[in-house]
Amino acid sequence: MRKLIAFAFAAGLSTAALAAEKTETLKVSGWHCAGCSAKTEAALKEMRGVTTASADKNKKEVTVTYDDTKVKHADLEKAIAEAGFSVEKKN
Repeated sequence: MRKLIAFAFAAGLSTAALAAEKTETLKVSGWHCAGCSAKTEAALKEMRGVTTASADKNKKEVTVTYDDTKVKHADLEKAIAEAGFSVEKKN
């Protein structure tokens, strides 16, 4: 019985170990003013699993830190698109 409990505990820990905080910097198209970057930043911050979002309107980039078990890259792109902008694809 103790072995079973120890195994279940270890399995639970290994699942938690798979959760990772990830940071990505995305180039955004369509920004024309500080309001545009603020709107994008706010849309990302509203997402469950996003820890931080910081937009730099001069570089036209937003840096996002998130839990990759709750949010995927495609989710970030979707939130940016729903805010009225798009993510530039990497070459």
